[in-house]
Amino acid sequence: MAETKMRNMTSNHSSADPAPVPFYATPFGVWAIAAGWGLMHLLLRALNSPVLGTDDMFENVLVQTLEAGYMLRQPPLYEWLLWSAQQIFGPTIWAALSVKYGLISVAALFLFLIARKALPDPRLAALCAFCYSLFYQFGWNLHEGVTHTVVLTVACAASAFFFIKALETGQLGFYVLFGVAVGTGLLGKHSYPIFVVALLLAALSDAHWRSRLRLAGLALVPIAALFVYSPYAYWIFSEGLKLLPSVSQTMGVTAQTSHLARAGEGLGRLLFGLLGFSVPLVPLVLLIFWQRFAGRNTPVSPGVPPAARLCGRTVLAMILLTAVLIAVTGATYVKERHMHPLMLLLPIYLFADLDRYRWGRQWRILGAVAASLVVVVFVARVPGLLAPDRFWCGGKCRHMKPYEDLRTPLLDVGAGQATLLTDNGYTGGNVRVLLPGARVVTPAIPARTPPRDSCFYIWEEGDAEPALPAAEQFEAVKAQAGLQGAPISARYLQGNWPHLWKTDGWRTTYWGVAELKPTDPACHLSE
Repeated sequence: MAETKMRNMTSNHSSADPAPVPFYATPFGVWAIAAGWGLMHLLLRALNSPVLGTDDMFENVLVQTLEAGYMLRQPPLYEWLLWSAQQIFGPTIWAALSVKYGLISVAALFLFLIARKALPDPRLAALCAFCYSLFYQFGWNLHEGVTHTVVLTVACAASAFFFIKALETGQLGFYVLFGVAVGTGLLGKHSYPIFVVALLLAALSDAHWRSRLRLAGLALVPIAALFVYSPYAYWIFSEGLKLLPSVSQTMGVTAQTSHLARAGEGLGRLLFGLLGFSVPLVPLVLLIFWQRFAGRNTPVSPGVPPAARLCGRTVLAMILLTAVLIAVTGATYVKERHMHPLMLLLPIYLFADLDRYRWGRQWRILGAVAASLVVVVFVARVPGLLAPDRFWCGGKCRHMKPYEDLRTPLLDVGAGQATLLTDNGYTGGNVRVLLPGARVVTPAIPARTPPRDSCFYIWEEGDAEPALPAAEQFEAVKAQAGLQGAPISARYLQGNWPHLWKTDGWRTTYWGVAELKPTDPACHLSE
């Protein structure tokens, strides 16, 4: 009898056990899936083209040396990570993409951990993390652009998670980790502090979280943050402040138009940026869960969990703070690709709000749409890599430009260890891929290394066959480049664009290469 009773108790206990959490809904599973997604895109891109695209080419010139700071306009954490990756992969697309997708996988992990605080079902939290790929800026634009913004995304996600943990537990260790995340964010992008202020305002506005704030813990945050930020802070005060005028010009606050006009333009750009960033995730949610927004359903619970409420209030605070800053400063440099910290926590709040209605089929539809669009985006990138003509990837197709054809001719003229002055960042960044031993200089990036015994100027001539001899054309471009004197020699190099079915020579790009006297002042410029 006792044995039977024991078996019944064991059986009842087993039946009450929760269902096992599937692998994709565990922290490691979410990270692994995000990392696998990144690896697929990395291999697709790197195996089909070694060319550095937007932003990556600029960074490739910048990180020829490891520095405490590189520019006042952007903090250096991304450059530090890229320089580290280049010690393994060299100055190649492999290094740039490994940093990018590695960071994105970490961001996905932290976003999932935050979602778990707001969503009781780990499967729904995982779906929330995966649905970030439905934001255009994450699912598409990320692949060929974005550098510092990836660091900013990770820092914001980590900051929100450790802040919530600090509030939940009251442990000083989590406040220190929050401070480390804050320091990381400060090293990621100058706009990051707005996110921290928004988090604090969101907590202070909510009685549930306000009572959990510890002054002793908050006092540790700036100490930890300053420790992380200190190398760049030293650089700012020793070297960086001289670059302040360029930052004002970039942000559009030194324009000749009136302050009111600039503020109006900036606020308008903010509105369009928020709307553009929301696509297609928010419209899809509105469409699939239309009954909730039409007031057709009754929620099971009256409000979202506290963590979700904190996320929602942080989004609102971010938008309001950004709008106030634009109105005060008159900044006009506001773009859709700057909206990551403003909208980062929105999906978590949306999913928590929808979870109150206990949907079933709708969640499966959203999951199927998300998975389908991931496949569609991957497949959509293939034609532009295999058939880079104007129909498949637009007119420029910079990621497929045949820089590789320049390697051998440049080596033949002795450019492998020379100073290479280039006309723009695209040429400079990709020339460094070809000739990692060269000293590369672009108009925007002075060199930090000693001059070499030989010096060349490389400019892109375009797709039309040059009408003038290279020496004569150099005379036409040297004034704009700030060069002096006649070249020792000049010639044209050409690259033939690849294509899956078109014949060789269907599109050709020409570059000019002029050897300069090593004594030319431009060959000796350094920072």
